[in-house]
Amino acid sequence: MKRALAAVLIATAFAAPVWAQHTMVLDVRWASVAPDGMTGQPVLKISLSPDGAKAFGEFTVEHVGEAIDVLVDGDVVTSPRLNTPIHSDWVIITGPFSGTELETMADAINRGRSAVTLRGEKTKSAD
Repeated sequence: MKRALAAVLIATAFAAPVWAQHTMVLDVRWASVAPDGMTGQPVLKISLSPDGAKAFGEFTVEHVGEAIDVLVDGDVVTSPRLNTPIHSDWVIITGPFSGTELETMADAINRGRSAVTLRGEKTKSAD
């Protein structure tokens, strides 16, 4: 009986989905702060390279329906839910940030001191 139970547990462990984080560092050209066109509130605008925009689009296709984390310098700055894929060479970050906080983030990104990273949860079957 114990051997049968152990065999079932082992088989279940190998067939169950495994949660893994999927991360991607964005290839950023530059970042700036500008007023949001609708609210007038300051937002962080991040311009992506052509390769970065392509990779960003692929990442968003893989994570539609999920919340992803956007990290600047290792800190989560926003965790939007992706309702549709995003095919753009811009990433716009909004939130409860002061203009000074956003300027500090933009400056760090532009000086190469801060990376902009995307992080999503991904399931995959264990082999």
